[in-house]
Amino acid sequence: MEQTITAAKEDRLPFDSSICVRLKDNTKRQVKSVAGATEVLIDWPHARRGPVYQETMGILRAAVAGSVSVEEARDAFVAFAEHAGVLVDA
Repeated sequence: MEQTITAAKEDRLPFDSSICVRLKDNTKRQVKSVAGATEVLIDWPHARRGPVYQETMGILRAAVAGSVSVEEARDAFVAFAEHAGVLVDA
């Protein structure tokens, strides 16, 4: 079961700087918060949800729960995007 995040949660968990990723339709998205990163992962193709995906989703959920910092969540999402080959310059 995927976790949804309310807009209020998103406002409280912004990244210091946004992360630009390329989506499956070749568009770019600026990810600005833990909620935005979670949305990208929720939309991620099921066939590509390996261990790095699972670990990153767990870290994002932990950030929402307050057990890891937003900075740690951002770092995990950047590492995921690099691993998946979707991290792009803004």
